[in-house]
Formats: sequence, structure tokens, C-alpha cells
Amino acid sequence: MSMSPAMLAALQARNPLLVHLLKIELPSKTIRLVDGSGFVLWGGESYTAEDADFGKIAGFGEFTEAEGTEAPRQTVQLLPTGNAAIAALTAPSAQGSPVTIYAAAIDRQTGQVIGEPDVRFVGELDDAGFNHAQNSSLLELELATIWERLFDDNEGHRWNDAFWTYLFGSGARAFQHVTNAGEKLFWGYNGPSSGSGGSYGGGNGSIGGGNDHARYDQV
Repeated sequence: MSMSPAMLAALQARNPLLVHLLKIELPSKTIRLVDGSGFVLWGGESYTAEDADFGKIAGFGEFTEAEGTEAPRQTVQLLPTGNAAIAALTAPSAQGSPVTIYAAAIDRQTGQVIGEPDVRFVGELDDAGFNHAQNSSLLELELATIWERLFDDNEGHRWNDAFWTYLFGSGARAFQHVTNAGEKLFWGYNGPSSGSGGSYGGGNGSIGGGNDHARYDQV
């Protein structure tokens, strides 16, 4: 999506004020933060410099485009308020929570957003790492996009009634009476024979021995 003309004009002006808005939709609460100080109102939502439960933004990873063979990723560093915030952000239930990062131009006189904020990243919470330095606790969130799921190998997925109802509920009975989902179906011939010998080749060659010849009249 292209940047709004009003925001583009604001960034081309002298000494523009650019901030980043962070939205994390956890199961228990939606966190809305702005880097820097103060607060930003946009889209009927308030983004504050610090959340009473989860702390504030310490920084972002570099915003770059991924290569054609890679799924985009991003990092966010937070300064959490305490152990409860760390536990909530690193809990297994938090993984997969939607995360959106915007860049917004702000009017210095009114504090209002100029134009529409530019979306810099849309993805989900993937992992979190905690580093404890002297007098500081830094929590780094690893963000992934939905495209990363294309690399899943789907181990354990089966075309049978048990797995189908596990995915879609007891009312999904598409495989209720399917009994041969694991059976190999050969196209063009009857499949390999238990006989010995034989060869595959041009003319009248056979496949797998015996009398099973290639059949091109059936699909």
C-alpha cells in the first residue's frame, strides 16, 4: 500500500516528526504503544508511551525487505514492568498473537496524526528472548509473518476422520466413511505386480513383471 499524500508531504517538509505505533493483540489484552513520549490518538485508539502492565518500547529491529526465498521477520525490544509482563508475553498462549507496526507523521502544534499512518509490518508474535543486564531488563520479541507458515512440513497431518474432526470439530464428518485414504492409487495401470522379472520399455514392455501392462484407456 502506498503512503498517503498528506503523510508524504509532511515527511518532505522541514524537521518532520515521525513516530512508530506498536499494536500487540494478546489473548488477555491489546497493547498499544508509541515510541518516544506522550501519546497518539488514531483510529479511535490511544497509543501511549508506556503501558501500565507491559512497559514501554526500547527499540525496533531494522525495517528491511526480505529476499524472494525468505519470509519477512521483525524484532521489537520492550522494557517490561515486571515478571508478570514477561510471563504474559512469553507464554505459549501469546504465540501467534497479531502484531502491527505503523509509522506516523505527527503535527508538532496539535499532536494529531497527519494523513494515514504507513504500515511497516503486519505479522504475529513468534518467540521472545529475555536478557537481564545491569539495572535493566530487556525483552526482545521475534515477529513473523503468516508467509512463514508456508515452510511448515505439516508432519502428522492425515486425511482421515480422526484428524479432520480434530481440526474442524465433531460436526466435520467429510471423512466419516472413508476407509482407504492411506491406500496408494496408481494412475494409468494396475500397479506393480507381485511377480518377478519383466521390464519397462517401449513397445510391448511390461511394468513390474507378470501380465500387468500399461493401460492408457482408463483414468
